[in-house]
Amino acid sequence: MAAARPAGEYSMKCPICGVDNDRVIDSRASQDGFAIRRRRECLACQARYNTYERVDDAIKCPFCHEQSNRVVESEISEGGFAVRRQRECLSCRRQYATFERSEERSIKVVKKDGTRAPFDRRKIRQGLEKACWKRPISDDQIEAIVVAVENDVHARSEPEVSTSHLGELVMQHLRKLDQVAFVRFASVYRQFQDVQDFVDELDEMMARPGLPREENSG
Repeated sequence: MAAARPAGEYSMKCPICGVDNDRVIDSRASQDGFAIRRRRECLACQARYNTYERVDDAIKCPFCHEQSNRVVESEISEGGFAVRRQRECLSCRRQYATFERSEERSIKVVKKDGTRAPFDRRKIRQGLEKACWKRPISDDQIEAIVVAVENDVHARSEPEVSTSHLGELVMQHLRKLDQVAFVRFASVYRQFQDVQDFVDELDEMMARPGLPREENSG
């Protein structure tokens, strides 16, 4: 009979053979301090590989930056190739998600000039924070969009994703949340060439039913 796993620890699918039967050999903070690195061994093919559970700020809460947190919920994600953990900060009591993924499944972002860079959720968050500046949008709502985009990217079978696709994903969520933030973000990612492009985008947005509208201050 297999030994019981510690609470919150899941077997992940091997990136080599796809079997979800492995064990953790070693676990430690990565050199940059922004992740937990786990060395795993597949019990089917004996392949060894690293997984990384990335967080925004050195295992600290992304909201108040305190280090104390607890795992509220854990679940297998992305078809068995990742573990999603919902964490609660013991200082500010806010919750945020972390994902443990195999190093071999890292996603590359293809920029407009053809260069490639590792997918970085912090850049998505930074873009959202700029678009949502001084809007009635909470940090939790911004984080929810980041998590949704991140899940979509890692759920794809392709090892690469374009910056234009990332921008469209973000705009799908912002369009439902806040008109002003959406237009701010769209003006950067779609690079309107003239005023008419900008007006056309506004007309398209306002024609969609069920969107949040600005309250009449008068």
